[in-house]
Amino acid sequence: MSNLLKDLSNPVLHRCVKPPIFSCFGDIALAIGEHFEKYIQYALPMLKTTAEHCVSLDASDEDMLEYGNQLRRGIFEAYSGILQGFKSSKADLMLPHATHLLQFVESVFRYKNRDEAVTKAAAVMGDLADALGPNIKNLFRDCTFYIDLLGECLQSDDDQLKETATWTQGMIGRVMVS
Repeated sequence: MSNLLKDLSNPVLHRCVKPPIFSCFGDIALAIGEHFEKYIQYALPMLKTTAEHCVSLDASDEDMLEYGNQLRRGIFEAYSGILQGFKSSKADLMLPHATHLLQFVESVFRYKNRDEAVTKAAAVMGDLADALGPNIKNLFRDCTFYIDLLGECLQSDDDQLKETATWTQGMIGRVMVS
């Protein structure tokens, strides 16, 4: 994990390496569960900064468009793995980051050049609801974009995307009635 964090801070590292590193954060968190706590103070600020940077990438450049989508997917995969890894014991560690994550999902939803894989990864909202439960009820109550995002997913021809959206809808629904 230390080497991955160091690599992300390396200014000469080719940008194509960054999305898989973020995705790897999620894999590591899922594998080590609550032991990922010691990396939170390093990994989450990096995810947040990169998520904010994604918004300003040049969509007119085809390479940057593809890179931006890969980066968004990697960030969502990292958050998903961390949320799932902490779900049974340390989920509260993610409470301070829930608002930012939802804001990032919303910015991706509003970004019309996202690909379907990014849309599917944005269903990290289900992991957020599943891990944090009633603690984030107000966050979902205060935002409504997710209804449109899930509606878009349910209209897709991709059955896996529909299935993910249905699961996410169920997780959020469970939070809202609790």
